[in-house]
Amino acid sequence: MNFNLSRVDTHNFYAGINDVEGQLGILGVSTNPFDFGPPSLSFTDFSGLSDVNPVLRHDFTWTVSDALSWNKKKHNVHLGGDFRRIYRNLRSNSNPRGNFVFTGLATAETGPNGPIPGTGYDFADFLLGLPQQASVQFTPNTYNFRQNSWDLYIQDDWRVLPKLTILYGLRYEYVSPFSEVDDRLVNLDVNSTFTAAVPVQPGEIGLFSGLFPSGLIHPDRNNFAPRIGLAWKAFPKTLVRTGYGITYNTGAYASIVQQLAFQPPFSFTETNVTSVAAPLTLQNGFPQQAATVTNNYGVDPNYRLGYVQTWNLNIQQELKGGMVLNVGYTGTKGTRLDILRAPNRGPDGTLLIPGVQAFLWQSSDASSILHSGSVSVSKRQRRGVAFRATYTYSKSIDDASTIGGGAVVVAQNDQDLAAERGLSSFDQRHRLTSNFVYELPFGQNRRWLSNGNGWGARILGDWSWNATFTAASGFPFTARVLGSFTDVSSGVNGTLRADITGQPVSLPNPTIAEFFNTAAFVVPPPGAFGDAGRNTIEGPGSLTLNMSLSKTITFKETQRLELRVQANNVLNHPNFAAIDTVVNSPTFGRVTGAGTMRQLTMVGRYRF
Repeated sequence: MNFNLSRVDTHNFYAGINDVEGQLGILGVSTNPFDFGPPSLSFTDFSGLSDVNPVLRHDFTWTVSDALSWNKKKHNVHLGGDFRRIYRNLRSNSNPRGNFVFTGLATAETGPNGPIPGTGYDFADFLLGLPQQASVQFTPNTYNFRQNSWDLYIQDDWRVLPKLTILYGLRYEYVSPFSEVDDRLVNLDVNSTFTAAVPVQPGEIGLFSGLFPSGLIHPDRNNFAPRIGLAWKAFPKTLVRTGYGITYNTGAYASIVQQLAFQPPFSFTETNVTSVAAPLTLQNGFPQQAATVTNNYGVDPNYRLGYVQTWNLNIQQELKGGMVLNVGYTGTKGTRLDILRAPNRGPDGTLLIPGVQAFLWQSSDASSILHSGSVSVSKRQRRGVAFRATYTYSKSIDDASTIGGGAVVVAQNDQDLAAERGLSSFDQRHRLTSNFVYELPFGQNRRWLSNGNGWGARILGDWSWNATFTAASGFPFTARVLGSFTDVSSGVNGTLRADITGQPVSLPNPTIAEFFNTAAFVVPPPGAFGDAGRNTIEGPGSLTLNMSLSKTITFKETQRLELRVQANNVLNHPNFAAIDTVVNSPTFGRVTGAGTMRQLTMVGRYRF
């Protein structure tokens, strides 16, 4: 039995001290001292203003586990299970001081079809105090979330023949959606065509989806994960390994419940867009609205946990001189992955459901596929030398809103989700890695000064030289539009992609000022979605060489001194980390960030 307790308390320098927004006369935001601080300001052409939002979180988890092993003849069986009761108590606001978006709409020239894109200035709008969009979310509540989870597993390691071993097993996992002690959760009940949306709370019967459970999501009880692996010594120096398994994303409910909790009537939530009839100002960005539903998030009540199937094949061949060759293939297929949509908007930014503000909708309808092949050569340590080099060629495609640690992206066109399929944000076509270890030939059991006595052996003996080298192609980026008048009017910003012109994207000789062909993309016409695909720009590659020299000096059985000199990026090679892919940005196409240059670190550690 295990018990885990953690507490997090995060706030900015103004919390409980200085009511910045009260002094600025900004109305409609949180007046609780817990939330004090400056508002968030977003601009199209440069970075805006943001500060830390408060978080007070108190979590504890009870875990009960048991396991059993049973050996009989050629079988080695393991079975067991776990049960967890999770308590998560949270007080937090994602947007208590309001976020104001300035796009240049207020200072733009007016044409026959309204404001002309590209003619206004976002900072001029700010100086006038005229945002295009204002959003806010805050609550006085401390939420108390609860979750149960348990799993059972059985696995058999079966030595079928002296040269053949099969490992097979089955795991079942059940993770309940989070509930709230006082049922302070709200979802949206929508029809199949997204022409109606009604808030619904736990235990209520929706007009379109029936009864909503305590967590507002029906539990997923089908999480069976079979696993099988095989190791076969086909020839005296040839070993074949292969396997297949399924893994579930059991942590998805944690982020979902926070979104469901911060909704009206338990939280104040609004997303307002300026208009001629009701212009927004910085001081009055949240006037009385005609919309009866101001919820900004909903999740499919039949949401299912995503899972990944993984299969692999590896052939290992021993060569002469202690060398080993490995040739491998790995495939993964993601199913029921998350996708975020904004269904309550048209191409021109108009809201489609009367009386309902713009909202995001999360469902488990996306998928992914990855194929990866690798070749590696290694040398076991002999005469103080060992090394390994691996080359990997891979490609990954998905239509998910987030996967592999990438940023969360809302689908551009809710009526054309197929257009979201493209290269994964973590796709990296080529990657070469190698590491090298050389033990200098001085000291005990080595070529010179092997007696280990004397100052020569103490100073020169037992040094080890390590080096790692990595060369890789870049990750992909998407050409997009920031601050589009119609995009912002629909409650989102940055989801609109560019139009392609037909020119090639890559350049034969990219530079810092123009890393790719900027003429390959243009801003789409007003009211239209861009036809450029996701992640069609290959980002900068990387090349890194790290080295270290280390030595351990033993004085007594329990006392030793460790010395280490480490150099990262020995070649001082500039590795570009980011490029600007916002079409309407003044730095479009330029490199905007670089990795760390050469660093030298010396460490001495005495252990006793």
